[in-house]
Amino acid sequence: MNTPKAFKCIGYINELNKRNFKLYFKPLKSPKFEDIIENSIHWVGHATTIINIFGKIIITDPVLTKRLGHLKRLVEPSIDLSSFHADYILLSHGHMDHLNYYTLKRLNKDCTIIVPKKFKRGISSLGFSKVVELGSDDNYTDDNLNINVFRANHDGKRLPFQKYCESNSYLITRKSKKVFFAGDTAFTDIYTGIQADAAIMPVGCYKPDEFQEMHCTPEQSFKMFKMMKVRTMIPVHYKTFVLAQDNDKDTTDRLNKINDGSIKIIDVGQTVSI
Repeated sequence: MNTPKAFKCIGYINELNKRNFKLYFKPLKSPKFEDIIENSIHWVGHATTIINIFGKIIITDPVLTKRLGHLKRLVEPSIDLSSFHADYILLSHGHMDHLNYYTLKRLNKDCTIIVPKKFKRGISSLGFSKVVELGSDDNYTDDNLNINVFRANHDGKRLPFQKYCESNSYLITRKSKKVFFAGDTAFTDIYTGIQADAAIMPVGCYKPDEFQEMHCTPEQSFKMFKMMKVRTMIPVHYKTFVLAQDNDKDTTDRLNKINDGSIKIIDVGQTVSI
């Protein structure tokens, strides 16, 4: 006899709460503190990265809070972004572990911030001087870089009762360097053929199996990476919060098992040259 979906959801929530409750008795771990250098990707935690391409700074999905509601962070952010000057901020979608108003309020407002459709008004109210709303297949270009948008396989709405909202993935190009930031996605073949020097790919939040309607497993993430023409895959979206029933050790073991040398498995606070 199949378990009703409502009962399954209650079970998942109870298990998630139990795992997070245990974290309240543990101190936050310290991250690595590697330098941010020109033409590199630095992992601040979860889906937050600092991309430096020929001196221009792009921050992805900035989240610095120690809690998301009652969900406690596992490791401190590697950098206080409030004292860091961004040229661009990319927001992939509206979920609270990717779009965090508390963090955004503390970032410099003179940058260009790229947001998915339906989020421009909320972000503009925070005081950012240039908010650009983009959807699938849209393109942004200025004197410094080019950004192409791809539609992630992920419902990015902010609240459960809202209508479906697209999630964005971004291909960033500046001079001779390209970086792909997937944001959050379930398996999709839409990235096939993308060319870049590095791809920042999500690998967490895939258990129980129902979560794979919105998120990819490590193997699925690697398969999408292999569909692209990219040298290096940098896994993110794990090692920072407990959001589902997968665990980071298992995720890392699975990444190590499939790694053919193209996956750069790093810890929060480490920097990868591109």
